[in-house]
Amino acid sequence: MSAIRPKLLLLLAAASVLVAWVAFSGCSAEVSVGGGDSEASGEEIAEKVREDYAEKTGGITLDRLTCEGVKAEVGARFECSGRNSHGVQVEITGKVTDTSSGGFDYSWHVSKAVAPGVLYERALRREVEERGVTLSEVRCPVQIEVKVGEKVHCEAADASGEVRDVTLTLTDLDGGFDFTVAGGPSEPESTGATESSSS
Repeated sequence: MSAIRPKLLLLLAAASVLVAWVAFSGCSAEVSVGGGDSEASGEEIAEKVREDYAEKTGGITLDRLTCEGVKAEVGARFECSGRNSHGVQVEITGKVTDTSSGGFDYSWHVSKAVAPGVLYERALRREVEERGVTLSEVRCPVQIEVKVGEKVHCEAADASGEVRDVTLTLTDLDGGFDFTVAGGPSEPESTGATESSSS
């Protein structure tokens, strides 16, 4: 057994990684509907959601966003779809919460996100290399739907070329995950430790 292999198994047996590239957190905002209009256009909604999203995510922007128009009626719903600056495809759902201000207030949240697998590959590689193990390759599915509890199967090869199956368990809706390496000493569950990584 090479010197790298035991290190890979011990260091990667279980760990947690916290990253942020999706931003599922909700937000609320106000749209002013002028001139007695009873509807906001999709462009007006998209503009406000873009602003809110960038503010809420600390600068992650929505490069593309298309929203449907919505009537200024409490409970009226709208949907948007687009892509953020990390390449994550997002679907946003919102609803009108108040119309007493002459415009209307609404809330929204990311209802679905599909992230490029390369984002998880990079985060996994970074985490492992911070623990002193060099990886020659990391492969995850091309697209990963971000769902809490979702298990994603990847492969990682150490410097000697030995390939191990790695299971990512998605822990939150902002890109965080726990991971375990198949064939580790006891293949324990998550350690519960959260490591911070920037995307």
